[in-house]
Amino acid sequence: MKKIFRLMAIAIVAFAFAACGGNATPEKAAEKFLKTYQKGDYVGMVDQMHFSQEPTKEQKEQFAGMIEQKVASEIAKKDGIASFEVKEAEIAEDGQKAKVEYILHFGNGTESDDTLKLVLVDGKWMVDGGK
Repeated sequence: MKKIFRLMAIAIVAFAFAACGGNATPEKAAEKFLKTYQKGDYVGMVDQMHFSQEPTKEQKEQFAGMIEQKVASEIAKKDGIASFEVKEAEIAEDGQKAKVEYILHFGNGTESDDTLKLVLVDGKWMVDGGK
């Protein structure tokens, strides 16, 4: 019986570490953000962003709508995001900010490269949403 409880405890701890480790590095946070972008989950993207003042749920939804309005039709014209590549992060000396370059590969064969700015918030890397 003790072995079963011990195994269950180990499984729970392993699951907790896996769940928390999603944004353990700037690269992992960028990958998670870009997967959400690829799916067209704009509210999910906003949830992964850090703002100087925490927005309300309504403000997050409005911001997600603005992002969707700006990019959804352009992505559709390019036959969606087929895949993406995340490059190595450049972490600031203070360890609180990072830049991650990435490449989006679209369904029509074109590519686009850009940079995500991230900030470390309570031990979790988040995309910098600005002010």
